[in-house]
Amino acid sequence: MSLGDATQKIIGDTVQTVAEQANNIVQSSSTQAAYDKALTLGEQIANYTCKELKDQIPPMITSTTNEIIKQLTAKIDSERFTDDFINVLQTKLLDANSPYSEKFLTKFDELFDRIINDAEKRRDKKEYEKENERKNEVGLSFGNGRRKHSTKKRNQKKPTKQTKRVRFSTKK
Repeated sequence: MSLGDATQKIIGDTVQTVAEQANNIVQSSSTQAAYDKALTLGEQIANYTCKELKDQIPPMITSTTNEIIKQLTAKIDSERFTDDFINVLQTKLLDANSPYSEKFLTKFDELFDRIINDAEKRRDKKEYEKENERKNEVGLSFGNGRRKHSTKKRNQKKPTKQTKRVRFSTKK
């Protein structure tokens, strides 16, 4: 091997080593860039997804809640629910062996008393309003039942005879 061949071989090996190292550096840089890009895209996707969920969840909850309320109201207003409720109520009231029957009866009595009192108040209020309405109608056609006095006030003093002033002395 000559010096020129050896130099060429050394230079070739060196160039190849440098090329491999450069290639490794480029690959690691591109891998790092791809990794960073993937993280950035992942963060963007996560942020977008969170934003969309945040925007969409309240309307979904509201619509679901409204639908459930509609369905429950329809079921409560049905005849079947009323019949079932009354049957359960009778069963609970009439079951003497139930540990809850006394508590249930007590609460039912209180509720029933409250309902009766409210009904009486409503009836009294309606009667009072009807009576006032009748009074107003009668008052408009016949007057309000009071005698009106004229606006002039008359001097109703009796005429008296004027007398002299008399002074009594306390001296003796």
